[in-house]
Amino acid sequence: MTIKEIAQLSGVSMSTVSKIMNHKDEHISPETRNKVLGIAKEYNYSPYAFARNNSISKSFLLGVLLRSEPKSGKMLEGILAAAEEAGYHIIICVSKESEQIELKHITALCNAKIDGIIWEPVSSDSMRFQKYFSEIGTCITWLNAYNSDSYRIDYRALLYKASGYLIQNKHQHFALLTDSSSPFYNEILTGYKAALFEQEFTFNQNSLLPQDALDWMFHIKSEHLTGIICTDCQLAYHLKKKLKQHLYEIPYDLSIITLVDEDDPSLVSEEFSSIIIPFYSFGMHLCKNLINQCEQHSASYLPFTADYKLENMITLDIPASKRLPQIIVVGSINTDISLNIPHLPKPNETIVTSRQTISPGGKGTNQAVGVAKLNHKVTLLGNVGNDLDVGLIYSCLAEHGIDSSGIHRDRSVNTGKAYIQIQDDGESMITLLTGANATLTAQTIRSNSHLFENCAYCLLQTEIAIEAVEEAVLIAKENNVRTILKPAAVSSLSDNILRHTDILIPNQAEMALLCNCSASIDITELSRQADTMLQKGVGAVVITLGEHGCFLKTASMEQHFPAAADFIPMDSTGGSDAFISAFASYLLYGYDLCSSIQIASYAAGFCISRQGVVPALIDQTSLEKYINNVLPDLLK
Repeated sequence: MTIKEIAQLSGVSMSTVSKIMNHKDEHISPETRNKVLGIAKEYNYSPYAFARNNSISKSFLLGVLLRSEPKSGKMLEGILAAAEEAGYHIIICVSKESEQIELKHITALCNAKIDGIIWEPVSSDSMRFQKYFSEIGTCITWLNAYNSDSYRIDYRALLYKASGYLIQNKHQHFALLTDSSSPFYNEILTGYKAALFEQEFTFNQNSLLPQDALDWMFHIKSEHLTGIICTDCQLAYHLKKKLKQHLYEIPYDLSIITLVDEDDPSLVSEEFSSIIIPFYSFGMHLCKNLINQCEQHSASYLPFTADYKLENMITLDIPASKRLPQIIVVGSINTDISLNIPHLPKPNETIVTSRQTISPGGKGTNQAVGVAKLNHKVTLLGNVGNDLDVGLIYSCLAEHGIDSSGIHRDRSVNTGKAYIQIQDDGESMITLLTGANATLTAQTIRSNSHLFENCAYCLLQTEIAIEAVEEAVLIAKENNVRTILKPAAVSSLSDNILRHTDILIPNQAEMALLCNCSASIDITELSRQADTMLQKGVGAVVITLGEHGCFLKTASMEQHFPAAADFIPMDSTGGSDAFISAFASYLLYGYDLCSSIQIASYAAGFCISRQGVVPALIDQTSLEKYINNVLPDLLK
């Protein structure tokens, strides 16, 4: 700081400043004298400072001038450690994003005769203050400055590593979650774009998670994201909380990699797959480079390099669609209202009961739960409405670990309802209020086509819009997924649906409707009806016959299977859903058609011998333990 600059700041002449600083100010007003002295003190001005500071003697004193409070204390720790190791002392100043404060610190540091400074300028304009250091021969190491030889944390390398780990684990749809108010936002964004470009991925606005946390889940679902890179652990914790609220399983449904400051607790790196930002070694490198300049009298720039390693794989996995084959269920989602009555009512008859249960239901829900209880990963695709029943349904799916990312909420209608009347012998009558099931469109199915990836079987029922069923069988074929269709509550199916159906599973009444004939349990008649479906392109037909078992026919064989014995019926409502979910599950386990049918018959027997559907569906351990007791060779 010169006498001329003090004069300009004070609004007086240089001679006035000179007189005041040299105590020759008897003719100068007290107000002017106090003003000049205040500014001189504020900016650490003293006469002949340049002459005193322009000395070749070393002070072994270094300055650190930061733009704002440091994000990481570890960087300062690294600077201090390197300085102490080399026998230097450090003066640390913070400009608080103000050029005025920055200039005051610069003059104070110049007066302290520092040998060198690590300087993070407030702005590109404030780099003009470099002249004060140049005048006294102070070496400068630039930090986050606006020139080519400035040091900065290499976010390109960090994000290249993070995105690389996702790509190595077969992720193709991932995004970055960062804070736009961060002082490093532009560097982070530039680094992320460069990292994607170098790995031949295209950057667009969908590559960034929105700033508003309320929009995160919509973006994740609409963009089919399987991985997120967070730039700090607080964002990672916030995201994890949101995902859990929406029943996401980490990392099964979504992988997370977060950048972690060395200051963050070690617990963070134990909870997330994380890459440590090496602030400590970065700070040491800054200081060592500055000391090298001071002692070698050279302005050499030594690049900072680091090995950015992933700490663990706890929140990183391959996408669900790339793992072992699973099952997708496309179908109805209802609230079941069950009434237990002595007998089914006749026309004009009123039945009174005090026994009622309300539970999640619908063939889609029932079959998904059945598959989940038999230890397969399963995704449910369907519609719910705008009512309180949704909470009950989501809780049920979460309890059984079912992927609900394919469930959509139609706010214009209520969730579907099933009114079930169950008489004492277990026979039932069901009336459906379609609700949101009827608004499941082909477009919705198509927009969720990614859910069919890596699925082995698609279970379908016709309690949803028939156009959605047709779109689902087409998408299944596009993804080499075998289809199993339950034709409930329909009198016909299009040739296109039948042609793309691998296994059709009606009961005898549903089969009669499709064939426009009378229901029968006669094997010859069942064989004739099944032939009608086979001729239209169906791969195999399994007709369930209740207490009479079931009948299988393919192009090469036919066989009748008796019902599983020793099960006393209490509620037949979910028998077919239990059968289909077990049948598909054991096909996926590698059992043949005949063995899978026999196993499924036992699963159906367990279900009809209990009240309700979802609570009555059997788990794998109980089912296999029972079968091993009664028919041990079946499971071999």
